[in-house]
Amino acid sequence: MLIDDPNIVSIDKLNSNQKALLEAFSCGKDSIDDYLKNVAIDDFNYGITRTFCFFEYDEINNKDTKMLGYFSLTVDRVAVVKSSKINNKLEKTDNYVQRNYVPGIQIHHFAVKDDLQKDGLGRDLMDYVFILIYYQVLVYVGACLITVQSEKDVTGFYEAIGFEKTGDSRQTANVSMAIIIKELFE
Repeated sequence: MLIDDPNIVSIDKLNSNQKALLEAFSCGKDSIDDYLKNVAIDDFNYGITRTFCFFEYDEINNKDTKMLGYFSLTVDRVAVVKSSKINNKLEKTDNYVQRNYVPGIQIHHFAVKDDLQKDGLGRDLMDYVFILIYYQVLVYVGACLITVQSEKDVTGFYEAIGFEKTGDSRQTANVSMAIIIKELFE
């Protein structure tokens, strides 16, 4: 599903119409909906994450008509495991110091409205997230990975985009995944 440019608004800048659309939003997972509605603004105020909402904009009525999804970003520090696929793909430097950690940008939450899932919209919205990270975040901070903590039932979505598992997830509820930023924009 290819969409026209969505209206992307920071959670601290929502107008009353957008707040009502946010309250009506559901991705079908209570914990992710709860984060958006009850935690994201506090995380924003404390400087922990930055959350942005995707809206479908109606030019005729001059207002947003539907909340398509949302995402939250934060910084990440990723342990480099020598035997991992990601480590083998990272660009090697002449620096003799072995890096035990590399910086990343974490997509802390990513969700698509429940009735809009599985039609390509998630991929389209993720492309907007990648573009925002590349052109508006990475001009100010260094990072070589974009990371996610994927719920196990949606790892296929992230793998289809190019994310790879970065650790053992058998004992955890989520799966650590990463994609090398340079690979996205080659």
